[in-house]
Amino acid sequence: MLLGSIAHLNIISVDQDQARAAINASFDRMAELEDVFSRFRPYSQLSQLNIMGTLSDPHPELKTVLTKAIEYGDLTGGAFDVTVESLLEKYRHSAVSGTLPDDAQIVAAKQLVDYRQIEITDRVIRLKLQGMAITLDGIAKGYIIDAGAAVLREFGFEQILVELGGDLQTYGSDVAHTWQVVIQQPPGTHNIPPITAQLVSHAMATSGDYQYTFTPDRRLNHILNPHTGASPDELSSATVIAPTACDADALSTSLMVMGADAGLTMIAAQPDAEALVISKTGVVRRSAHFPAK
Repeated sequence: MLLGSIAHLNIISVDQDQARAAINASFDRMAELEDVFSRFRPYSQLSQLNIMGTLSDPHPELKTVLTKAIEYGDLTGGAFDVTVESLLEKYRHSAVSGTLPDDAQIVAAKQLVDYRQIEITDRVIRLKLQGMAITLDGIAKGYIIDAGAAVLREFGFEQILVELGGDLQTYGSDVAHTWQVVIQQPPGTHNIPPITAQLVSHAMATSGDYQYTFTPDRRLNHILNPHTGASPDELSSATVIAPTACDADALSTSLMVMGADAGLTMIAAQPDAEALVISKTGVVRRSAHFPAK
């Protein structure tokens, strides 16, 4: 279990002992990063930043991921915003009692959502608005996947797949034998034929309205539009293929907020990225070279 999800590692190898040693080292590396990024652990670097509002001598990889998060905020016009945690917490807290936050609570929480108010210097990370909080659920999972895959490659393995909570990174030395990954069909869209992505040395991430919901109809879920405080209403899922799982993770979350037209236009401008989106009505759209059958 990592970041609240189950991790799976796959290696194709003729040396079982060496493969097992690599897998153990990879899990150790990913667990180390969980102590940096997890919002579930009260003493993680992220949790301490959220509690105190400032963090001195932060872990270098926390600075790296937050810097990338800010870059994705700029790229997506704020559709990707890691400071949406204040809104998410309102929904989580209300969901415990089977209610939803009222309009006043949403308005107040939205005042604390602005990734541009994260200050990163050589020695300090500071949240410039009192009460602001960060979630890295939409980017750190991918970063941890990439780190786990890097360890397996350091051991000399080339045909590997690292998966965490549905997001994954693959490497393969033979383009004739691709990794076959079936894209989960969102609930209510079973009229769509199964879609299988074919991956070679690429990452893939899927964001969906069905993964963590606050209402039975999935109208309100863990993906929130930072500008409105509510969940976007067009897409049921967004799948992105990119060179790294960190990139795919952030981009898939962004597409859910941006919607099909703006999201696919943005993907078309990204080097070596492809996307497939499924609307709530079951309409499938994809970028020009999405590798699926």
